[in-house]
Amino acid sequence: MDWLAHFNPLTHVDAGEYTTFWQTMFATLFLGIWSRIFATLLLLLSFWFGVRRRNFMMGFWIFIFSGSLAYGAAIMRFFGLLAK
Repeated sequence: MDWLAHFNPLTHVDAGEYTTFWQTMFATLFLGIWSRIFATLLLLLSFWFGVRRRNFMMGFWIFIFSGSLAYGAAIMRFFGLLAK
């Protein structure tokens, strides 16, 4: 079980730095122009997988992921995970 300790990020950085990193990353990813660009690209990709490639499950999961990008900030603020 010692090899599993290498996957624990808290063995490499302290908890405050780890939390700050993830909050900054989600605030950057879920807010602004980048979330709109990623969501639009993922919607186009889900349409391409669902219709052109006829892989409906892959299109469905990409659609769900694009929705989480588009509405992720609002959901995270609702649960108190993202600072206002």
